[in-house]
Parts: sequence; structure tokens; C-alpha cells
Amino acid sequence: MGVTRPLRLTNEHVRRFAEASGDRNPLHLDERFARTTPYGRCIVHGALVVVAALRSADPDSLRHVEQLDIQFKQPVFPCEGYIVSSAPAAEGRTRIEVAWAGRPMVVIGVAADRSAPPLPPASSHEPSLSTSTPREHAIAAVSDVAITEAYAPRLELLSELAVEVGAGAVPGGVLVWLAAASYTVGMLVPGRDAVFAGARIRRSPQPRAGTLDASVSTADDRTGLVIVETTVGNGEASARMTLSAFLRPSVSPPTRASIAHYVPSSTELAGRNVLVVGASRGLGAALSATLASQGATVWAAFACCAEHVERLRREFGTDRVRPLQFDASDIEQARRAVDGLRADAGALDGVALCAAPPLYEAPLHPDALPSMLQYLGSSMAMALVPLAEALQLLSPDGWVVITSSSALDDPPDAWPHYVVAKSAIEGAAAYCARHTEARVAVARPPRMWTDSMNSPLARIGAAPPERVAAGIVRWAMGEEATSGVVLLTPEQL
Repeated sequence: MGVTRPLRLTNEHVRRFAEASGDRNPLHLDERFARTTPYGRCIVHGALVVVAALRSADPDSLRHVEQLDIQFKQPVFPCEGYIVSSAPAAEGRTRIEVAWAGRPMVVIGVAADRSAPPLPPASSHEPSLSTSTPREHAIAAVSDVAITEAYAPRLELLSELAVEVGAGAVPGGVLVWLAAASYTVGMLVPGRDAVFAGARIRRSPQPRAGTLDASVSTADDRTGLVIVETTVGNGEASARMTLSAFLRPSVSPPTRASIAHYVPSSTELAGRNVLVVGASRGLGAALSATLASQGATVWAAFACCAEHVERLRREFGTDRVRPLQFDASDIEQARRAVDGLRADAGALDGVALCAAPPLYEAPLHPDALPSMLQYLGSSMAMALVPLAEALQLLSPDGWVVITSSSALDDPPDAWPHYVVAKSAIEGAAAYCARHTEARVAVARPPRMWTDSMNSPLARIGAAPPERVAAGIVRWAMGEEATSGVVLLTPEQL
């Protein structure tokens, strides 16, 4: 009979697992770094999720475990509630699933052989975590990576953490396997930009203890898939592991050359002041760069990642790109920022709204409603707060661009919150077209390759943000009189 239990892991659990395992990948610990990933915030180590979920396994099966098969389908976030279920799958096998809103996040297969000797206690070693900063690799070079180093996690800390999350029956050897898998993927290879996808861990006694060997057997430069064959030496509690991960390539920032590929530089917008909200990354950065390349003074609004805006200023000119830091969803911050803009610029000739909260899957399910409503509130605030303030400065012949999405034409199954938010924002555009003198456009760009879409499959066939920005700026420079909202379709962008 299946067993179902709740699961909630905290930021403190994550911190302690990082300390015990040595996996200090910033995706788990650094909110600023995590904001530049498709997840938008820190996620729980996959191996820690597995440790906590194994509390649902039969303790005798864990003592005689021969193989673990793990699939990481979706990220697990700290301080959110999940459901763990377990059920027999076949002779000597158990299937464990961590789910949210009816969807599997992590799937674990436990294969045991009760006729084999039980797993002995993990060897006790002085902790040895050779790598303290995650390595960085390019997909073109990662196939040559082979690593051998001393490795021994802080087993006492791992055991204490396992007890705290209700998994005290998990043998020390299994804890070492999972810690080593996490350390290998997050710190060694693929390293800093890894997304752990899955693992097959097989019990395999090794004479050497306290060692870790890792070598890449597969590196697919199209998808970023990296397969790492790993051995963790722990005496009779050793294991061989096949670890699957994706290596996220870095997204290149806009440059003069990348912008000029779609629209040549000009001074057509010289003397114009344009506010771009969400200017530090993605389409907002590309739009800021394109406007600056046409001579406009761009007030680049951002909430964090000041270094990204500074990079734009170095590339396109400190006189062309002016940083304006504030939280677009905060009324008081937006008001102060626009007051400062009024003092410096006097009036605005254009406003582009590109800011949006991190996107995550949230199916239309009762368990997902709190996350969905939070997303809707953040999305609307990031659009309406700066829009309401900026309209006070907009010149009579000024323009407004509101960024929507081509997803409205074919709503993805797991993005109902995203589609509803974009639909509501398009409603705000219709209001502006009706009740202000501004020229108003709604941009429905195709899928673009940005930090928020830098996942294994999403980037394949994605449009460059510079191309989309060029289409928006061409409309803005047109200045033809229109009535109602102009819809900029994916074909136009």
C-alpha cells in the first residue's frame, strides 16, 4: 500500500546540506545569482530532496539497497509544501515521488536485494572538500574534463540533517552517495551553471575510501546535456554513479555589433528621453541598447544587477544610458525615481514596460493557487505602478510599449498564471489607448533566448532579443498617428 507524507524544506536545511556536502553552488545559496537563472530564486539541492523523500522507503530496503534511479523533473523551492508518495513498483523495487499541484517534481526508484549483505556503515574520514568555489566550464571543452580528488563529506552533519527531516533510517553510505553526486554536479562538472537532471547510483565496493573520480562521457553542444561517470570511494559502502545534468550557456549581453545586425546606428532619436522598466537583462536590456543606438537618452530602470546596466553604459555611452534603480512593484520607490527623472529630464517621449517576475510552472490546481495569485499580483504591480507614474511625464505625442507574449495565442499547459497576467496587462494597454493621447503598442514577441528562458530546450529555436527590440524601436520611430492599440506580432518582431 502506498504512503503519502508532506515535505517542506527550509533555507536553513539548504544551508546545512551545502556545508555538509560541500555543494555550495550559488543556485542554492545566492539569491542574486539565482535571479539570473530560469528559476528566479534559490532552489533546494536535488540530493537533499532525495534524502528527505527516502524517509518513505522501507528501512530494510535501504539497508539492502543496490541501486537508486533519480529523475529531477522540476525544481523544489525552500519553504514550499510538497507531497511525497511511495508505492511498491516491482519485486524488490519501490517508487517514490515528490509532487506539487498534482505534478511530479522528483521521481526516485529504489532497488534492493535482501539476499545480499546489508550496506555497512559509511567509513569515517576527516572531512575533505577540496573545491570551495564551483568550477565553470564551456560546453565545447567539457568533454575533456576528468577529475580525481579527495572527497569525504561531513557525515555527522549529514546524519543530523537526515534525522531532522525525518530520514534518520537512511544509511550513512547512501547519504555519502547523494552528497557526492550533488558535489560532483554542482561544484566540479558541469559546475556553476549546472542543472541536475538525474542519476543512477549503483552500489559498488571500492578498496579506496575518501576519493572521488569523475569523467565526462557525453557532452551535447545542442542541448547542453552532460553525462558524468563518477565513482565515490567509501570502502564497502562505495558506489558508481552516472550523473546527468544540463550545462546552461551564458546569455550574451547586447553589443553595438549585435544591435547593428538588426538596425543600423543613427541619431534619429537624439534629444528623446525614454524610460525602459526592466532594463538590466533580456528584452529590456536589448531595447535599452537599441534605443541608445538611435540617439535616445534611455532611463534604464532596474531593481538589482546594477552591473548589467553599467555594462550597457560602457557599451553604449554613459550619456545615452542613465541608471534608475527602484523596485517596479513598489509605489513609493517608483514615485521617488520618477520625481528624480522629472528633475533631470523634464518629460518623457516614450515608456517601455519589460519587467516581470520570474516564471515558473503553476498548473490550474488548488495547491498552486497561492503561487498563482502571488504571480498575478507581482506582474500587475510591475506594470501598473511604473506606468501610472510615467504617464504623468509623458509628452502629448509620446508612446507606450507594453510587453506581452505570443503565449497568449497558444497558452502552455503549465502557465495559466502567465497567460492571465499578460492578458490583464494588455487590458491596461487598451485603457491607455482609449484614455490618453499616447501611441500605444502591445508587443507579443516570440520565445526569446534570455536568462529566464535559458533552459535546455527553451533556447532551441528561440529568437534573439536584439531582433525583437529592433522591431519595437522601428514602430516607436514611425510616429504615424494610430487609433487604439497597435499589436506587434511575432512575425513583425
